[in-house]
Amino acid sequence: MLSKEKSLYQVKLILDYLPKEEYALIPDDLIRYVEDNAEYDEKIKINPNIPLEKQKLDAKTYDFLEKMLKEIDKNKSMKKSKRTEIAPNSSDDLKFEISKLREMIDQKNKELEKLPQAKELIEDYRKLLMEKDATIAKLTTDNENLVKSINHLPAFIRKIFMKDIHLMLNEKK
Repeated sequence: MLSKEKSLYQVKLILDYLPKEEYALIPDDLIRYVEDNAEYDEKIKINPNIPLEKQKLDAKTYDFLEKMLKEIDKNKSMKKSKRTEIAPNSSDDLKFEISKLREMIDQKNKELEKLPQAKELIEDYRKLLMEKDATIAKLTTDNENLVKSINHLPAFIRKIFMKDIHLMLNEKK
């Protein structure tokens, strides 16, 4: 998981690949915030030749992109009366579209909805393991008590028990 500053750097890299028309929809204060707070990390890369959904993005990056998309929607509705809607970029020119970002965020949100179920299953599994360990501990204690009880019996009775055990073992072979 990346720090907030490094996830903002990831956002900055994504914004660098947006078409100019879509980049212009992003409020200037958001762009300044990203640029002022992003922390450069040479390990973080965005490859324009690979779709964003196939790249490893941090959860904080998705959260910020989702907030940014809400701001873009708000700006679009305000500017809609002033200018026509921008057509999506239909060329195959390696630039990311906001609609793709929206789809990715929706997909991530669906995955995040599954987390509570997974946590519940893990908790159930943990409880079962604890019960199994408790049962094994109890059986071990019972077995030790049985061995102690047999050892306290007189020797001739012990031999009878041991003889029967040896007979049973020999019969199984």
